[in-house]
Amino acid sequence: MVKRILISLIVFSMFLAIIYIPTQSMGITGSNELKIGAWVGTQPTQAEVKRFQELQQRKLDIIHQFVNFSTEFSWIRPYADTAHNNGSVLMITWEPWEYNTVDISNGRADSYITRMASNMKDYGREIWIRPLHEANGDWYPWAVGYPGRINTNQTYITAFRRIVDIFRQQGAHNVKWVYTINHSNVGQGTSFLNFYPGDNYVDYTSIDGYNWGPTQDWGSVWQTFDEIFLESYNALITIDKPIILGEWASSEIGGDKARWITESFNTLRTSYPRIFASVWFSENKETDWRIDSSNASLQAYRNAVAGSVTPPTTSTPPLVKHGDLNYDDQIDSTDYILLKRYILGIAIFNTRDEENRFKTSADLNGDGQVDSTDAVLLRRYILNIIDKLPV
Repeated sequence: MVKRILISLIVFSMFLAIIYIPTQSMGITGSNELKIGAWVGTQPTQAEVKRFQELQQRKLDIIHQFVNFSTEFSWIRPYADTAHNNGSVLMITWEPWEYNTVDISNGRADSYITRMASNMKDYGREIWIRPLHEANGDWYPWAVGYPGRINTNQTYITAFRRIVDIFRQQGAHNVKWVYTINHSNVGQGTSFLNFYPGDNYVDYTSIDGYNWGPTQDWGSVWQTFDEIFLESYNALITIDKPIILGEWASSEIGGDKARWITESFNTLRTSYPRIFASVWFSENKETDWRIDSSNASLQAYRNAVAGSVTPPTTSTPPLVKHGDLNYDDQIDSTDYILLKRYILGIAIFNTRDEENRFKTSADLNGDGQVDSTDAVLLRRYILNIIDKLPV
């Protein structure tokens, strides 16, 4: 009888263990709290993570990193340790610049992938990997829309599955897999779901999207959160997987970034219930995506990640600083480009007040017009040929 009771207790304890295995260390199950993460703008050393957390006044739940297919785990490990010691998860966007999906499907990267899998298995701590991300675009050599059409939906699926299978064969079950789409389909044959590798190969899904404002010569415009993410979100919710905003941010140019941050987080929390994590891309790259691109944006971001829906405030327009056309407290080549775009008639404004403010800042000789004379003055000032603008 005692023996039977002991056996029953053992079986019951094994059953409980099985029940609790799926619960992630991030505490996703049973929690409605939005997880906050970021690419901090450079490789996430302990010092950089500390700096960013002090800047946003909040701990990072997810620490983002970008890695190519020539990077060994020995290089990644210090950053993984930083994440672990911080109580965070390391999320790696794994970019095979060295291969396309046909190469990976045919085993050309097997030795490298196997080595990475073995090392991560030995490491033992949870890591999230986003391999072959944004394949519904045309800018990455592994993407379905990439010129030359060598990558297809099927070669992508085969490549993704091959990577995951190798990790499983090596016993790297501590790695979680993220299927990532761009917020819009760009390129011939692209779609949100036709290259989805299947539920058995994916733990989470994610969307990447940016509010570019009028900063890009391909015709980018200022967009709301819904305009960027709603279509792709509606596609992903047909898959029964939690969703991450894997990369997102806003420009300062073309609108009120601080208000955009507040309204976007409000929309995210109230209208996108399947998204459990927000990972900001905080780098001054194509434009200034950083959370502290302005004091107003930083304060809005701090409030937003503090954890609640907040009412948007009507910000007081900053004082005009002639020549500073993107309102970043600097006068440099970015301002010159914006002025040239305006003179060429390709600048875009959301409101009349926004355009009037720009024109006031750009009228550098005070003649009531914005033209090539102002561009010459701005260029001479930037090159230190003159030390003061006429106005």
